[in-house]
Amino acid sequence: MATQIPDDDLRREPDPPARATDVDKQDPATPDEIPEPEAAEVESARLLANQARPELGAEGFSDQRIDELASEFIASDIGEGLEEFLRWSRAEGQLPQGSGEIY
Repeated sequence: MATQIPDDDLRREPDPPARATDVDKQDPATPDEIPEPEAAEVESARLLANQARPELGAEGFSDQRIDELASEFIASDIGEGLEEFLRWSRAEGQLPQGSGEIY
């Protein structure tokens, strides 16, 4: 059996130009990178999630996602109050970054 050599058009360049390797992508957050609330913050996150649940739930957010967002919002000291949390949560979206789930 004869070995075929690929066409020159299909060969890969050993040192591709910088533009081919410098891809500016945001690294998805891993569970280890997302701050966890301190013991004193757990209750605040729970209360905030419960206040936001009717509105965010009506917009399609799952209970689990609302709890995750509330924990991150409190642990990261992103803002204060329900209205700030609702705005921030909508910006973060219904699915965690890098979840790979498709609607």
